[in-house]
Amino acid sequence: MENRESIKEIIVVTDGESNMGGDPVLAAKRARYQGITVNTVGIIDQNHQGEKPLEEIVSIANAGAGAYEYSYIEALPQTLQSLSHRTVTSTLQDVVNRQLQEILKADLSQLSPQARSKILNYIDTYSDEIEVYCCILLDCSGSMAPKIQAARHSILDLVESFKGRKGAVHLAVIGYPGEGTTAHVVLQDFGENPNQLERSLYRLKPGGGTPTAPAIDRAVDLMKDYLFQKEQEEPVVLVEGY
Repeated sequence: MENRESIKEIIVVTDGESNMGGDPVLAAKRARYQGITVNTVGIIDQNHQGEKPLEEIVSIANAGAGAYEYSYIEALPQTLQSLSHRTVTSTLQDVVNRQLQEILKADLSQLSPQARSKILNYIDTYSDEIEVYCCILLDCSGSMAPKIQAARHSILDLVESFKGRKGAVHLAVIGYPGEGTTAHVVLQDFGENPNQLERSLYRLKPGGGTPTAPAIDRAVDLMKDYLFQKEQEEPVVLVEGY
């Protein structure tokens, strides 16, 4: 597996359907075309266990080739960490399957149990070392008002969990909607000091509608710009004698 392999993911955290700013399913498809996986977490109300599931989060995740989870707000920290880990593992399995197809004309399911176990163990080990680019989109609409405090803490817990990884994690966080008439606000851009994130999270107050599509598009732009910037900053290696 090439050392330059990396994980590029968006995690949408929301408690309801988008109601402004376009179709988030189409936005997730656009992200996937750029090689960015879109995952979703639907926050459900503990007091309304019989309510209709958040169907949109399934459609967004399917369009973005990602995973989805339903979570009570109290379990959100564990859900975010689990979802991020699943994305890394799933992406690595896809990479390994492609390489196996090229080399052996077979995939993981066709290998012997012993060989498959060895490869899966390798994937699990390597998942802690691979570089990750992650943009979290936090729904800050009016319905999130009673849940926003716990959601803030959940994002900070996820950031803290990233510190234990061997591989680098590049993180951005977007709140949507933003203040006034803005569809979103960048609470932390890629490359910025994560120590400032807590202050940014607490400055944002919930209110307004749910413009999920513009937030996804903005996350894609942030990631593309950052990756381009990193490519420009990489030193040029000259062959000795030239």
